[in-house]
Amino acid sequence: MSPSKKTTSRKDRQNEFAVIGLGRFGATLARRLESLGHIVLGMDRDMGRVQEISDEITSAVSLDATNDDALEEVDIASFGTVIVAIGDNFEDNALITAYLKERGIPRVITLAQTSRHRALLQRIGADQVILSDEDSGNRLAEALATPNMMERVVLDTSHSLTELKVPSSLVGQPVKALEQYGITVLLIQRPDCLLPNPGAETAMQQGDTLFTVGPREKLLEVASLP
Repeated sequence: MSPSKKTTSRKDRQNEFAVIGLGRFGATLARRLESLGHIVLGMDRDMGRVQEISDEITSAVSLDATNDDALEEVDIASFGTVIVAIGDNFEDNALITAYLKERGIPRVITLAQTSRHRALLQRIGADQVILSDEDSGNRLAEALATPNMMERVVLDTSHSLTELKVPSSLVGQPVKALEQYGITVLLIQRPDCLLPNPGAETAMQQGDTLFTVGPREKLLEVASLP
C-alpha cells in the first residue's frame, strides 16, 4: 500500500466517503464529492490512477481492496458510506461488498454492469447498486452530498426543478431569502396544507418541503446548507 497523502482522522462520518476503484466512474464521483466540500478517500490498485487524482481529493491510496488487511490499514470501518466502483470485475466487487457489510459499514453502494449483477449484489447486502457511466458518477455524488435534496428534474444544462427539505439554517426566514441564489419557490408542502406560489414574506418552517426552480449549482448550494 502506497498512500499519496496522509489519511486524516475521521469523526464526521456523514460528510466523509471512501471510494474503491478510481476508473472513470469512481474518479468522477470522488472529484465531485470533494468539490462539494466533503472528505474523500480514494483507493485503487493502479498507482497511475492514484497519482492522477491525488492532488484533487483529500487522500488517495494504492492498495488491493480484496485484501482485508489493506482495508483495515486505512480504517475502512470508520466510514459511514463506502462506494465500490469496480464495475469491470464482478468477483472483486462482490468480495469487497460482502466484506464491507460484514464489517458493519452502514451504507455500501456498488457499481454493476448488468441488471443480473445488480440483483446478485443486492442479495449480498449492498444498500444501493447502480448501473453507471460518468454522468451517473456526478449524480450520485450530488445525491450523497445533499441529503436535503429529494428529487430533481433537469430542465437544461444549467437549471433544474427540485424538491428539497428546508435546511435548519433557513427555518424562520422568508421565501425571498432564496432570491439571492436565483431560486424561485413554486410551492411549499406542509404536513397539513399546500401553499402554491407563496408570497415573498412567507416564512419557511421546520418540516417544509420546497418545490423550487433555479440554477443547478445554486440549488445544490442551498441543499447543502446545515
